[in-house]
Amino acid sequence: MGQYAVYRDKRVVVTGAASGIGRQAAEFLLADGAKVIALDRNPSDLKVEQFIAVDFTQPETIAAAVKKIDGEIDVLLNIAGVPGTLDPEVVMRVNVLGLRMLTDLLIDRIRRGGSVTHVASIAGAQWAAHLDEVQRLLATPDYETGVAWVKDHPMDGKRAYDFSKECVVVMAKQQGHWLRERGVRVNTVSPGPVQTPILKDFRESVGPLLDLVTRETGRDATATDIARVILFLSDPSLEWLNATDVQVDGGFMSGLVGGWVKLG
Repeated sequence: MGQYAVYRDKRVVVTGAASGIGRQAAEFLLADGAKVIALDRNPSDLKVEQFIAVDFTQPETIAAAVKKIDGEIDVLLNIAGVPGTLDPEVVMRVNVLGLRMLTDLLIDRIRRGGSVTHVASIAGAQWAAHLDEVQRLLATPDYETGVAWVKDHPMDGKRAYDFSKECVVVMAKQQGHWLRERGVRVNTVSPGPVQTPILKDFRESVGPLLDLVTRETGRDATATDIARVILFLSDPSLEWLNATDVQVDGGFMSGLVGGWVKLG
């Protein structure tokens, strides 16, 4: 039995399970006897309990995916995401609206003592400065009204990515109260640059900041670095850690506060 034995026989839904951080999290879970339900647009070769194809740009596929999941689950790991090199509306559909819809549809299935972990980004660290705008999007009641809001508030790809991750951080803070009443915790993990197949796209969309993070911290994170924190944060024994964003960036963001990292 391995380092995440707490997940043995637990039913865990992992989005983005075909590659990158999602795949690494799924591999850790499988190694320790979890029952993994993998969701991704692309097929997965992992020996999971169930693989379900889903496209977060198409809400009907999200609803169909949820119907294919039988019974209760213990943990939901929302890891799927796309970079700001894609169309801004696609970024918002995948990173915010699809994530929210899946969570809303599964929440009644999560057993007491369970948890939800969303993957955000240090690109969303300025959520407080844009809180009013974030809250207006999150006040939309469903996927389609969310899309309409996005269409009415055009933004470029970089801003769409940053804004999407600001929304994910705030979403968890909003969800923290009413999920706690159901006996379920929710938190976010905010990585810096990670060695995944789409790192080049992230560097292109985020810009020089990612290069600065790499230079100041000495390397990019690995998928293993981030997956370990996701599984730690989702551990049922951490029952008093709720509605919190955990930055996993080698200390870069704290360095800005501490003064050992300088912008510009």
